[in-house]
Amino acid sequence: MRVLVKPYSVFRDRLGDEVILEFNENKVMVRDILLRLRVLYDINSTGVKPIVIVGNEIVSEDYIVEGDLVVLYLVPPFSGG
Repeated sequence: MRVLVKPYSVFRDRLGDEVILEFNENKVMVRDILLRLRVLYDINSTGVKPIVIVGNEIVSEDYIVEGDLVVLYLVPPFSGG
């Protein structure tokens, strides 16, 4: 399976416009995707815990993504009102 990571803000500074990650499994936990991003791109150095969005939903690290190509958005915490 392939995961297309579309980073925003401080994560874009580390990853660029987008990153495609390849996994041998058909199902992957968000936790495993974040681990690979930490190892390959040192996203921890941003000092910001990412919020992960799949589809139109904010998901936890336990969320399982599946499919041939999954789009995952990586954003910093936000607030509004």
